[in-house]
Amino acid sequence: MDVYILTNLGRKAIPGLRKLGDELDASILEFLERTDGATENQVAEAFDISVDVAYDKLRSLSAKRWVWRRTTRAVPF
Repeated sequence: MDVYILTNLGRKAIPGLRKLGDELDASILEFLERTDGATENQVAEAFDISVDVAYDKLRSLSAKRWVWRRTTRAVPF
């Protein structure tokens, strides 16, 4: 299971994303900051988007180094 965690670069990117009008990405980063990490399913549920869209967004944020992906051995029930 993958858990996505906000990085310092991601924390600094939030105000810039808000200025550019990219509310979903900024909101996801803020959500990760509040929760100290989340899975694709948790992000999808929190923002009422599909798991596929949440996965794509989180992978995009990870590619920009704003989010760190940690793989765990835990499996969801």
